[in-house]
Amino acid sequence: MPFLSRFYRAGIFIVLFSVSAHTCAEGSQTVLIGFAGSLSGISETFGKSMANAAELAIAAANHHPYKINGKHVLFRLVRVDDQGDPDRARHVANILVRAGVIGVIGGANSTTSVASAKIYAAAGIAQISPAATTRKFTGMGYRTTFRTLGGDSEAIHFLADYVIDDLRASRIAVIDNGTLFGVGVAAHFIDVAAKNGATIVSHDTVTQTESDFDKILLRLKAQDIDLIFFGGYTSQTSMLTKNMRRLEMKTKLLTSLIGVVGSSFLISTGTAANGTFSLEAGLPFNKMPGWKKFEAAYTQRFDFNVYGMTPFAYDAAQVLIAAIRQANSLDARKVVDVLHRIQYRGLTGTISFDAAGNLRNPSFTIYEVQNQRWVALKSHTAE
Repeated sequence: MPFLSRFYRAGIFIVLFSVSAHTCAEGSQTVLIGFAGSLSGISETFGKSMANAAELAIAAANHHPYKINGKHVLFRLVRVDDQGDPDRARHVANILVRAGVIGVIGGANSTTSVASAKIYAAAGIAQISPAATTRKFTGMGYRTTFRTLGGDSEAIHFLADYVIDDLRASRIAVIDNGTLFGVGVAAHFIDVAAKNGATIVSHDTVTQTESDFDKILLRLKAQDIDLIFFGGYTSQTSMLTKNMRRLEMKTKLLTSLIGVVGSSFLISTGTAANGTFSLEAGLPFNKMPGWKKFEAAYTQRFDFNVYGMTPFAYDAAQVLIAAIRQANSLDARKVVDVLHRIQYRGLTGTISFDAAGNLRNPSFTIYEVQNQRWVALKSHTAE
């Protein structure tokens, strides 16, 4: 592909993973699927894990190729690094559109997903995010935006009920990291928790690179806080948790929809992780349909951790491939039409989308770190 050389010179990281040998066989056609996410930088491990999952779904499809227009379809993943940056995400979107991808898995967070959505929409290309939970992503009116996990709107009501009824927290402090996701989820939590009778004692905003929370925490320690809600990313959650334990704070810490549940947070945080709560999308891994098969295949192929968003990337690729097959067409716009009416039984459950591209009937689970293990406490499926 001649256009790729320009992108290498521009410093854009692109990986084309080869599919099985018969892709070059006579009578076959290669179809590109894009992946846009953080393949370097602070969220590198999350992005790579999601790209690996999409790769695994594509490999499974290529073992059982089907024909469109008389030729076997074989898929290839184009991984492009947006570094979690919205400006770069728009640049990446233009690259993938010009590459001729039939659909895109990404972005790997809310900010980049929103930033790139207009470009994919203009091209008529499906953008299926395994990570964007902000209401804005599917609220912009584009037919091309979809997500395979539940959003803030459904999650926060369940979470706020748990905070008030189960944790018995009444005095709550909120901290967000200033990102589209962080600000949005914090604002929504404040609104719902206050309506449920909680007192929001304070609301602080930090930068997304902040690592020293001592000034805020010392103030909160003197204010008799029951719980701190943090709208931010995993690496900051680890720092915040360790800061709290160093200051001998007994206050509970709660996060939401950041993919923190997994071994990486436990390793980076150590014993300070104990007592941390998090709400994540989906059912616990061991209760997902087909989890054992997925885990075995992923572990065998990749020497890499599975994170909270990983299964949703697998399903994003699976449902896109299923829509292409159902459309019996390589016309990206026809694939989008099928996605609006598809019902697909995936790894995380049944996948179908409402008119805006939101997942119907999403599930959520609340976890706590106990003895340096994530323990599922309560699950909920939205009706």
